[in-house]
Parts: sequence; C-alpha cells; structure tokens
Amino acid sequence: MDLSLAPTPAIGDSVAEILEEIGLERVGAPGTTAALALLNDQVKKGGVMAAAAVGGLSGAFIPVSEDQGMIDAVNEGALTLEKLEAMTCVCSVGLDMIAVPGDTKATTLAGIIADESAIGMVNQKTTAVRLIPVIGKGVGETVEFGGLLGYAPIMPVNSFSCDAFVQRGGRIPAPIHSFKN
Repeated sequence: MDLSLAPTPAIGDSVAEILEEIGLERVGAPGTTAALALLNDQVKKGGVMAAAAVGGLSGAFIPVSEDQGMIDAVNEGALTLEKLEAMTCVCSVGLDMIAVPGDTKATTLAGIIADESAIGMVNQKTTAVRLIPVIGKGVGETVEFGGLLGYAPIMPVNSFSCDAFVQRGGRIPAPIHSFKN
C-alpha cells in the first residue's frame, strides 16, 4: 500500500493547503520545508501503524501544476524554484511539473537537474525532475496541460550561468556510506 498524498487540481485536494493548515501563511514561507518534513513523517508513521504492508514512496508529492495551492503561492511570489528545491530534500520526489520560460538555456536546465541529482545522492533517496520549458512563453504567463495535469505559471529561473560547470561533464557519484556522520 502506497499512502502518498498526491494532489489534483480539484478544490480541497491540495498538499499546499495542508501545509498552510499546519501554520504557514503561504507555502514558500520560512518553515515550509520543516512543515513538509513533519507531514511526511506523520504519513509514513501513520501508515506503518494502520497497515500490515506499506510500500511505495508514502509521502507528499509537490507538483506545481497539479496543486492549486502551489500555483497560488507561485503567483503571489511566495514559492520559488529554489524553495521547491529545498522542499525536495524532505518530500517523496523531486522538482515536479514546473513550467519555465522556453528560452531557458540547456545548461541551466542541466544545472538544475544536477542539483536535484545531488540531493538524491546525499539523501539516498529517489528523486526526479519534470521541468517544462514552454516555448514562446515567459515568466508570469501560464501554460495549460489539461486534465489532472492542470496548468502552471511560468516560473523564473536564476539567470546566473553554470555553463562552465555543466560543460565539464561527468556525473553525480554514488554516496560513500562508511563516511556518514
């Protein structure tokens, strides 16, 4: 049994709103990552107590386009790409269903993917990235995906270059478990 909290665009089906009920004015505020960690902890512990076999990821998913509360927080400037990245350190998956400007450089996208890979490696967890460069659209505009995929505001991406880093090539190494402290 997988007890994951997976939002949909439906009213009342928002992980962001659950986090706000915990005490955040808006998702993205200071304390958001801690609130998400507490929520995930309780989902996992509650599942272990309530079921004989809990599997899957069993935690909260934070896809921007599929969660109206997340969309609202992005539109209000409370939730940024960098805060979402921090939240992935404690949630079930990585950066999910995030629309970015269509003219975002490939090296910038590669740098964001490398950052998320590093989070997965250090935390020894499954992670992923679903960034969607939307051709012809810029920050503040929206893109409609339809159905359960919803819609998303185009989020700003840090404009400083990581070209030299990405062009070095290589990979994110596997963790060394014996040096853990």
